[in-house]
Amino acid sequence: MNENRIVLKGTNKRDAAGFLLFVFLLPYVCACLWGHAGVDKDALSLSSGAKKSGDATNYEVQADMGWGVWRIPLEEYLVYKLADVMPGDYEKEALKAQAVLLRTEIVQMLMEEESERLILSGEGLEKWYEMDLAARKELGDYKEAVAETDGLYLSYQGEPIQASYFKLSNGQTRNADEMWESEKCPYLTSIACAQDKAAKDFNSVVTVSKVNYLYVLKPYLDDGYSVEGLWEGIQLTYDAAGYVTKVSFAEGENQIGELDGEDFRHLFGLPSASFEVSREKTQMVFHVTGIGHGFGMSQYGANCRALNGETYDQILKEFFFGTELAKIE
Repeated sequence: MNENRIVLKGTNKRDAAGFLLFVFLLPYVCACLWGHAGVDKDALSLSSGAKKSGDATNYEVQADMGWGVWRIPLEEYLVYKLADVMPGDYEKEALKAQAVLLRTEIVQMLMEEESERLILSGEGLEKWYEMDLAARKELGDYKEAVAETDGLYLSYQGEPIQASYFKLSNGQTRNADEMWESEKCPYLTSIACAQDKAAKDFNSVVTVSKVNYLYVLKPYLDDGYSVEGLWEGIQLTYDAAGYVTKVSFAEGENQIGELDGEDFRHLFGLPSASFEVSREKTQMVFHVTGIGHGFGMSQYGANCRALNGETYDQILKEFFFGTELAKIE
């Protein structure tokens, strides 16, 4: 599933099953021959408006591969990451929009840590390390998408944004204000993505046996739950875009448990939190639309916009209201 899991609760900035990698910031290539010297606190300088001639080649990723560290220039790392999260047959402008979002994630981490290093792992990079140099050079449009957006990231009021993306919407992206009931990410507003409904994998059905359904939910409910309440008392609360925000269970007037919509869908491997349920005699059936959390950029929608002639910066402005491009200096 090609998405980055959005932070729905303030204390969790990454999916619990997410990656750890070592991102190392060199102040300048000429500043240290040995790759480790005192770093000026202003070494990572960021400017709004993408008007200055930043040099992203000064930064590199250090990936812990288990057997040792693989040092990768930042822009090269972004090529591999882009190849992992987006289909190669997507339009160049959609790939470029995604490349900017991936770079934005790195910039945000660097600024949050106020350090030259971020601890990440090399999991998922093995195939690129084992690939010979000639093969790595054949990444075509991925390389061009990264090169043509060199150093660019997306900002809001001078700060890098939470660069959320996912594979396919249910026809509408989600409004973050509605989830958090605050203006934490005002640029994550709801927009129509009617073209997403034409995707071949827009609709999906997931069936879960009654036995497994009850077993998975038990740890999340109060001790007083009953099988009948759990099986028949499921209630879904939706946001304005049609995604489930809360799954609750009740027996009569007594509530016996409640789960966040995203947590629930991950428990049962649902492609998205845009779903409806129906009960059969021995199984629960989930009818799902879209793929991913629904916040930020729909990759499929971005590709449709690129096919219609939109450029990567136009695509980003559409999905992230009020943002602008900035550049690493």
